Amino acid sequence: MTLPDEISSDKVDAISEALSKMSGEEIAALPELEGTDFRCFGRLIQCFCFIDLNLRRALEVFYLAGKLPEKWKKEYPKITDVALTDALSDVVRTLDPNTEPVEETLTWLAAISKFRTFRNLAGHAAAKRYPNEDVYVFANKNTKDVKKAGQTLPKHGLMFSVVGGPSSSRWCRLP
Repeated sequence: MTLPDEISSDKVDAISEALSKMSGEEIAALPELEGTDFRCFGRLIQCFCFIDLNLRRALEVFYLAGKLPEKWKKEYPKITDVALTDALSDVVRTLDPNTEPVEETLTWLAAISKFRTFRNLAGHAAAKRYPNEDVYVFANKNTKDVKKAGQTLPKHGLMFSVVGGPSSSRWCRLP
């Protein structure tokens, strides 16, 4: 699972520091998620279910049209979700920019790839709220994920991801 790049801010840094000083009991006592949080996470996960479905449909069209690069033909149809945007980006780069919106499509594929990491947090890490802040605290004990993030499991044997402020508001805003 790919995790989001760290977005440092004074608030996130202060909360990360506070978490590192908390006991296991204090961490366990952080506020639970509420209904709107669950709706937000569910919405994010379902959006990516449809994104992945449609990326696979596009990939199939390119495969059937014989436009899939050799590298991806070998893996098709077993291309992982995380590699879908890479495979499609490789196809899009071969298209004629005079007739196709190549740059715009590559921008969207890069955005999908970037925000997939937030979906991964919402779908694979245990989440709590941080008191009196617009912040989510995600906990993960998967050593493979921790290694990918270039870390070792710290105190409590948990890796924390803190997402708050504008970043959480943007991806969780419900109408």
